[in-house]
Amino acid sequence: MNRGSDPQPISPHDHGGPLWWDPLSVRPDQVSTETIPVLATIGVLVGSNVIANEVLPSWLYIPWNIAVATTLVWVARRFGRCSIDELGLSPRRAAAGARWGGVAAAAVVCVGVLGALLPPTRDLFHDERARDLTFVGLLVHVGIEIPIGTVLAEETMFRGVLPAMFRRRFAHRRSWAVRADVAAALLFGLWHVLPSLDLAASNAVLQHLPFGLGTPVAIVGSVVATACAGLGFTWLRNRSGSLLAPMLLHWAINGTGLVVAWVVQH
Repeated sequence: MNRGSDPQPISPHDHGGPLWWDPLSVRPDQVSTETIPVLATIGVLVGSNVIANEVLPSWLYIPWNIAVATTLVWVARRFGRCSIDELGLSPRRAAAGARWGGVAAAAVVCVGVLGALLPPTRDLFHDERARDLTFVGLLVHVGIEIPIGTVLAEETMFRGVLPAMFRRRFAHRRSWAVRADVAAALLFGLWHVLPSLDLAASNAVLQHLPFGLGTPVAIVGSVVATACAGLGFTWLRNRSGSLLAPMLLHWAINGTGLVVAWVVQH
């Protein structure tokens, strides 16, 4: 037998990237090579995205997203054999998540305020959706709809369920963790195609682009930006071991953008 042709063993920490990408990663002992649970999860996400954006009334947005996220956690636990640590839901990592997420959120707030104060970037915050909100409506969006309906659901789905299930699926290969994280981030970008249509219709800068480029620019820009943001959220989740870190950052990004847009236009 030619021992030189034997494949080299895969290290538990051989996640495919530099150590800083995920210093806590440990390759799962049990590999889940079944594709049906993963495909079913993606199918649920696609259907949920269409229903939430095109079918449901606005008052059902929060309970729908929470129900879908909860269902997918159950699927990941039951059929994907993912642990609470793999899903980023371990209570023992919550303190680390709060520290990392708190620092990142504070930085976002500072950048948002600075952007609103500088004339070259001030116009980027003009958004009809924010302009039409009352103060009470702003508080509802920032205090309830964004953190519960958007952040809690999306981070659970895209930084918890999908990476964990993909990691189980790719655990027998090299670069198993990075493959999983990139795949989840790309799906997070595609998740924002439908919402980007509303942005194209409400943003003054996009509306004035020539040749009808507002909509394609909004779609491409939204997908690329959110996919890149997804990688950033994933790094925070990897570094802290908790979904709380990307949740705080995600909340800060969405909430600060809306608050600054409201202030700039009132």
